[in-house]
Amino acid sequence: MSQFPPRLTKRATTEPAWIAAFFACCLSVAACSSTPGTVDDGSNVDVKADGLKFDSISGSDALSDVADSVGGDAADTSDDATKTVLPGEFSAPCKDDGDCNSGLCVQAYSGKICSHPCETAACEPGFSCQQVSSSGQDQIYACVPKFKHLCEPCAENKDCNDPGETSNVCISFAEVGSFCGATCDPTESDCPTGYSCQTVVNPATGAKISQCKHQGICECSPKATQLGLSTKCWVKNEYGKCDGVRQCGVDGLAECSAAVPNTEECNGIDDDCNGQTDDISMANAVCKIPLNEFNLNGKYCYGKLTECTNGVAKCEGKAAAPEACNGLDDNCDGTTDEGLCEDGDPCTKDTCNTDGSCQHVQLGGMACDDGSMCTQTDKCLSGKCVGGNNLNCDDNDPCTTDSCDPFVGCQHAKAPDGTECTDDGNLCTLDQCKVGACGHVIQAGAKCTDDGLPCTLDTCDAAGACKHSPSNGPCEDGNPCTDGDSCINGSCKSGPLKGATACDDGNPCTIDKCDPNQAGGCTHENNDFAACVSTSSKCPTGQCAAGVCYPQANVTCMTTVKSSICTSDPIAGVCTAAGDCVVTKPPSQYTCPGCNGICLNCAPFGQLCLPLTGTP
Repeated sequence: MSQFPPRLTKRATTEPAWIAAFFACCLSVAACSSTPGTVDDGSNVDVKADGLKFDSISGSDALSDVADSVGGDAADTSDDATKTVLPGEFSAPCKDDGDCNSGLCVQAYSGKICSHPCETAACEPGFSCQQVSSSGQDQIYACVPKFKHLCEPCAENKDCNDPGETSNVCISFAEVGSFCGATCDPTESDCPTGYSCQTVVNPATGAKISQCKHQGICECSPKATQLGLSTKCWVKNEYGKCDGVRQCGVDGLAECSAAVPNTEECNGIDDDCNGQTDDISMANAVCKIPLNEFNLNGKYCYGKLTECTNGVAKCEGKAAAPEACNGLDDNCDGTTDEGLCEDGDPCTKDTCNTDGSCQHVQLGGMACDDGSMCTQTDKCLSGKCVGGNNLNCDDNDPCTTDSCDPFVGCQHAKAPDGTECTDDGNLCTLDQCKVGACGHVIQAGAKCTDDGLPCTLDTCDAAGACKHSPSNGPCEDGNPCTDGDSCINGSCKSGPLKGATACDDGNPCTIDKCDPNQAGGCTHENNDFAACVSTSSKCPTGQCAAGVCYPQANVTCMTTVKSSICTSDPIAGVCTAAGDCVVTKPPSQYTCPGCNGICLNCAPFGQLCLPLTGTP
């Protein structure tokens, strides 16, 4: 509740009796408060700031929060512009002084509101202390809204001021009209939101002054609408300037009533708004020839004005006639020889010849329309419209057959049933078109995704789900050293270990085993130094080395030597590592003088000496 100290400033030393009664009421919260939003005997009134709003406020703390809501004329200092104001209190609506506790009902922007007495600087932001009445020799001062005339339509400064006030001026907004400003301090403007403190010219004195000026176009306040306030306006163009008015009504500020200036005609009207009627220069004046059936869309033919008497023109000229192929605008529609030689081909330029015949010039490269919905870029080529950039009618639906009809455009017919369509990723469904839609039919019993387990059957069930049921039969347990693995209740059970011969590679020089950790299982280690049978027929006694059977050296062996050209005799020798049986010392019967090898009697050819290392 407001606790401002009201003072009746008639420059008196005593306060009226109502002040004591008012503060006595406010000492009781129950007596001075009630539910907001209702109007009843002695009840509260919800007052919402519906007019001017202020960006910032200043003033004495003693003025409290009553200035937050003043019927549209005080500061809005909170996010919620709706404040509870008791009937009769400051800023409450009123009709006359009797409605207010202070006995002071003053004019505000949105209507009348209750005020309070004041001294010069004791008013809320947006208010000033002004004389409102006098009683005998006493002058009564009250807080009066500063901006109650702001943005009202006006004609002169006095429309924007109360009696005795001269600080507000009527600001021109050019052809839009004139609207009231309000005095302001440019160094610390207290102008409402939407207004700024600007330098304007006082139309009465020509002096430059500071005024709150609307940053856009003013609107009608409730008071301006009730009083029907108006302002002068005008419409101006190359023909002249016409004056009018704009008035506040139930629909807001009306449009300017001024006519649009036009060329002066012989019609008894001041068309260019220069204050004179039918002031036409006859030297080059034109006039309208009356319409007939050949004038199209109400367009006139014009002639020469020869006389204008009492708004009636005498006009000489040719009336509208049917269009002919002659290079003239016969029907006065602004086009010459239109439609007379049109051949319907957009790729020819159709004109009239001087003799009245038609000419059709072929065009090329120009955009045209070939009449087909299936082409997107059509151009003229040698006088003909050729379509290009065919329309893509693919709707990405495998169950439609897409085509293009030149008259209709894209067509999408249903594909035959059974046509393969989009795979849904489920191996248990058959993806085929049916009646133009892609269907996914469940294939119960079909093979589905392998779970990698050897003892499960991977098949689709009736619901289209992939099931993995236990199976029986042979399997592979992953151990290469077992044989006869089999599935039992969905698990692969190992069979017996492989026999000794399972890994035999047939090589006597390797040791054959089965290792479950090796690929294939079988391993073959070298069996070095083991006895074996070599491939040499003369030195079969062998020994293993690096997995290969080599003939064993220095083992006694038997070979043969020729005793004559026709006979051979056995003889003992020694095996080499290469498997050869070498005779190192022949028996005495095979020696002869001068021979270090084997001496053969090859009569009648005589003796033959062979080396010891060789064999005949």
